Amino acid sequence: MKDDLVAPPGEVPRAAPALRRALVLFNDRARRVAPNVTRMLDAIERRGFEIVRPAAPSRSALAEAIRARQHDVDFVIAGGGDGTLNAVLQGLVGTGLPLGLLPLGTANDLARTLKIPSDLDGACDVIAAGHQVRIDVGRVNGVYYFNEASIGLSATLCRQITSEEKKRFGILALLYNAVRLLIKMRRFRALVRMDGGDEFALRTAQLTVGNSQNFGGFIATDDGAIDDRLLDLYSVGFENGWSYFDAMITLLRRKYDEARSVRTLHGRRFEIRTGKPKRIEADGELVTQTPAVFEIVPHAISVFVPAPVVEAPSP
Repeated sequence: MKDDLVAPPGEVPRAAPALRRALVLFNDRARRVAPNVTRMLDAIERRGFEIVRPAAPSRSALAEAIRARQHDVDFVIAGGGDGTLNAVLQGLVGTGLPLGLLPLGTANDLARTLKIPSDLDGACDVIAAGHQVRIDVGRVNGVYYFNEASIGLSATLCRQITSEEKKRFGILALLYNAVRLLIKMRRFRALVRMDGGDEFALRTAQLTVGNSQNFGGFIATDDGAIDDRLLDLYSVGFENGWSYFDAMITLLRRKYDEARSVRTLHGRRFEIRTGKPKRIEADGELVTQTPAVFEIVPHAISVFVPAPVVEAPSP
């Protein structure tokens, strides 16, 4: 961090001079966004940013707002949850604009992966400090995603959980509905081809192609990384009663490669077919269906993250 970006004690860090004009995009209907819009705008302005805030009432409008103003702003600030960030991502790839996160959603998986502070002032300070890294994104049938894209249990969960439940109960609504679906779910057959190799069959209840460590509100794995140029496939079959227990232990240990009930693969491209078309959710939003091609897009965008701590040399 440069010396001119370090605020004296009690003062708000100021933005880097080269990055001043921010395109600010919120999901005003999100549970934690609506009551805090004025506070968020004030926090951004106090750090010396000039705000450009267009009306963007729909998912497609968020992406279009970025494309329409990409030459008029220096970077993008997105406030909301992973669904809002996914909508922003569709317009962000290819523009060269860095992304600043204000994590105000239910799970905030991307913010947790990038270690963005959960409090508003802390997240704004990260953006003002100006430290950036490049990260990978996934792509399924042409739709980009940050964290994961899934077929099976999570896609069904996306269809059944209501916006009102998410607003009122947050992550508890996700957990309750997930348990309810587990009781009556059925496995399906998927044909998978990785990196152009031979096709093989899986019997599965949940097929996830992840790009980061966090998804679904949990630390899903310690092995995955959002900048390793790989996608991570997880197939959970739930073949018998023991597999439920084994899957829970796996979730707690976060070591999927060692689990008997979870099949894992790591590659750059997965082609997946199912007997009947099945819906696919990405970052908590239903976006497409099978047959599907999942691909990694290496180092696709830049994001503001906390600067690494430099330890003082030992005396």
